[in-house]
Amino acid sequence: MNRGGGGSWSLRLGRCLGVEIRLHLHFPLLALAALLLASLPPQAAVPQLPVRSVLAALAILLASVALHEAVRALVARRVGGRTYLVVLGPTGGWVQPHLPADPPAHLVTALAGPVTYLAILVSAACALAASGEHNFLELFSPFQPVFLDTQSYLHFAAQLTVWINTWLLMVNLLPIQPCDGAEVLRSVLWPLVGRASAATAAAHIAYGAAAVTAMLAVVLQQQMVNDVLPAWFPLAVLSVLLLYGGNRASRQRYYDAGIDIDHWQSDDDQWLGAEWLDDDRTAVLVEHLQEKQQDALDRKRREREDREDARVDDILARMNEVGFDQLSDEERAVLKRASRRYRQRQQHRSGGA
Repeated sequence: MNRGGGGSWSLRLGRCLGVEIRLHLHFPLLALAALLLASLPPQAAVPQLPVRSVLAALAILLASVALHEAVRALVARRVGGRTYLVVLGPTGGWVQPHLPADPPAHLVTALAGPVTYLAILVSAACALAASGEHNFLELFSPFQPVFLDTQSYLHFAAQLTVWINTWLLMVNLLPIQPCDGAEVLRSVLWPLVGRASAATAAAHIAYGAAAVTAMLAVVLQQQMVNDVLPAWFPLAVLSVLLLYGGNRASRQRYYDAGIDIDHWQSDDDQWLGAEWLDDDRTAVLVEHLQEKQQDALDRKRREREDREDARVDDILARMNEVGFDQLSDEERAVLKRASRRYRQRQQHRSGGA
């Protein structure tokens, strides 16, 4: 199991192009729940699902999520970021890529996720339309889709693809982590109010959305979305998700303010690996090289520091969830170096004042 917050309770599947791929516990739990429904005896209150249809739906779900993560990793690489870990869950990836501290880079990478789901469902819908089906719009209903009887397995798979990716697109646009909607919202607000204030605003928006959905659940408590599901239940679930998502974002903002981090004290040798010490020795050796070479080295250092600063929020949020002892040595080293830079900046400001 991965010790990180996003990778907790996940199973390692392997590595691909230097990216570790893991499967979150929620995915097999969802698969077991779906198979249980398929194996229940026919009842009026529970729609009967063929096991083959459930297995096909699970395969399409996993493939769609995997494609979503592949596209997002590719876009992150194009904007100067890097993806070290992919955790596949039933609603998408559970770990954000490491990106430069640049709002457009974050925005483009975040938009790649929902655009991928949209492209998948539009492609499947076009395939259905080309096959002569004209009622595929009813597949966009999340809770009451209408699947046409067909003898073609590919035709049925296309119907499932439209319905599943409609769900994925809707969930992915929620303004809470790890959904891409949260990152899109922060990236839009970042240039306007600053990075820390954008995280605070995103948390407040999630709180407001939670209150609105809770009120809707009360107002629509007598309504039904289908034959067995009352309208208040999905609204109540959404309200709880938004509430907890806003709380998580607000806790990230608390740690982003620098509280506690500059009070950490420990020996540098305990925190820093040999590779970082080698970097420091290298910096000393190149002092007498040409100015162009020195500028290139300084630029690489700044890029590395920017990447680390971009990771601090996620690492601190993960630490708040699982505890400091559960962080990896590399994550602790990142926090130590960020803490040291933070103290240096504070000392510089104090000296300037």
